[in-house]
Amino acid sequence: MWAFFSRRLRTWLLLAIALPLTRAFVHRLALAAERRDPSTRTAKALHQADSTVTAVSQRTARKAQRRKAGR
Repeated sequence: MWAFFSRRLRTWLLLAIALPLTRAFVHRLALAAERRDPSTRTAKALHQADSTVTAVSQRTARKAQRRKAGR
């Protein structure tokens, strides 16, 4: 089914739905791991993943704003 969507629609679905959901899920996991034991490898890895997903999300938002301003 995924193959029948156009490239633009697949990109929009990933950026508009999957990325924010992933960001929220990873953030909650990171906070829960930190509350349990902040010094563990898992907590550190989840915080790194959280910051990476947040950076990608912000970068995507900035690109979208530049595209709108350019039109």
